[in-house]
Amino acid sequence: MIMRKKSFIKTIKPVFVFLLIFSMLGGIGCSNAALSEPITVTGYKLNTYVRIDSYTNVSKSVLQEALNLCDTYEKLFSRTLTESTLYKVNSGEITEIPEELGLLIQYGLDYSRLSNGAFDITIGSVSRLWDFTADKPVVPDSAEIIEALKYVDYKNVSLAKNADGTYHIEMPENTILDLGAIAKGYIADRIKDYLLTNNVTSAVINLGGNVLCVGGKSSSNDFVIGVKKPFTQTNEVLVTLKLNDISAVSSGTYERYFYDGDTFYHHILNPKTGYPYENALTSVTILSRSSVDGDCLSTTCFALGLDEGMALIESLPDIEAVFVTDNGSIHYSGGADKYLYKA
Repeated sequence: MIMRKKSFIKTIKPVFVFLLIFSMLGGIGCSNAALSEPITVTGYKLNTYVRIDSYTNVSKSVLQEALNLCDTYEKLFSRTLTESTLYKVNSGEITEIPEELGLLIQYGLDYSRLSNGAFDITIGSVSRLWDFTADKPVVPDSAEIIEALKYVDYKNVSLAKNADGTYHIEMPENTILDLGAIAKGYIADRIKDYLLTNNVTSAVINLGGNVLCVGGKSSSNDFVIGVKKPFTQTNEVLVTLKLNDISAVSSGTYERYFYDGDTFYHHILNPKTGYPYENALTSVTILSRSSVDGDCLSTTCFALGLDEGMALIESLPDIEAVFVTDNGSIHYSGGADKYLYKA
């Protein structure tokens, strides 16, 4: 299967862009926040750069503990970490799983059903063949992809909640769950919960481009968030958003990709073919209260394409989206205008 060449990308080398959304951390109007400059912690976790900015005056140790939750959840949700709980599920070692892993798998199954399999969390047998972070990525052998596709079907996963809140999972041998497309949203929501329990009411959580705003910059000011233009090497802004207690999550072809000759391959794989999607989209950004919903929907809507993806967003309450096509055109859902920052 041949992917079309991205003719508008003339000079980009096959590097890996992990951050789409960067926080401009500005306010609208006069700020009443306790802090004019944030308390910040950063780190490299979940295979990306993460950052928490608090405008509530709080001990930096609280923010560091919030950041450390990334490590806790990686040990639950990682497909590749051999000591993770998900790894043990995929290898057939266990069928009884903790509540939070069960909840995330349930989210993934729900959105797999919602998209009729265009998004499918059993893509792991295929996604493990593609290493977009290698020094020299290569296209997997077609025979390997065909074999791996035999184990991709979310309908074969059975998940049941136990009386004690844990879950029981059953799935065919060689089926591999991949929660990479949805885990960061769930983790961001849990970090927000932790911050709120520690009286942090004004903050920005940025998990490698998955941005979740805790409140606003002050009681009267929203956060101003810039969505980075795809395939740019600078912080050129595609669209600027004003957010208060809202998540902004994006999925796109610019995040992890490589060229094989003149052929462009990106990391959002079609569960039906085993190769990257070809649907004329470059990115989808979802605006929602819940970051896990945004994470699920950004990948789901990308998989569905512009028309079906937009129709899905318009059918869902309190969720908006920004679609960008590969010719650079921007398409907004019906209620997205309320989030657009106009200077």
